[in-house]
Amino acid sequence: MIGIVAALFCTLVVAGLCSYCFKMDHAWYNALSKPQFLLSGGWFSLFVGASYLSCILSVSRLVEYKHLFPSMLFFVLLGTGCVLFVWSFFTLKNMLAALIFMTLVLAMAYTLFLRFLTKEVRLALEFLPTLLFDIYAFIVVLCIVMAN
Repeated sequence: MIGIVAALFCTLVVAGLCSYCFKMDHAWYNALSKPQFLLSGGWFSLFVGASYLSCILSVSRLVEYKHLFPSMLFFVLLGTGCVLFVWSFFTLKNMLAALIFMTLVLAMAYTLFLRFLTKEVRLALEFLPTLLFDIYAFIVVLCIVMAN
């Protein structure tokens, strides 16, 4: 139970900070050239939710198994990268900084996935939706940066 509470708290902090940093300038965003495989708002929200759920499961397992270090450090860097990505892309409109932070997010997700794969395959499979979403998000951001 402590693992689920800790995981929910951490995920809510990241989601709350992302929401706080999200300042959408619709005119600017609509003027950007975006890839055709960009998901619509509803589908995108669904996959973000699946990624959050995946992180909650993974963090709760880490707490349950008492494998906090260094995995939790990677999760902190992953969450920080997400917040900084949202802030740099949507508030600052700095696409280069956003790409750098999205690269950090992808690197942390990949690191966690490999770490989980060597420790316990079940944990890696629970984290897989987060890794897949981060790969997709990185490709979208890279395409946006290159097209604009």
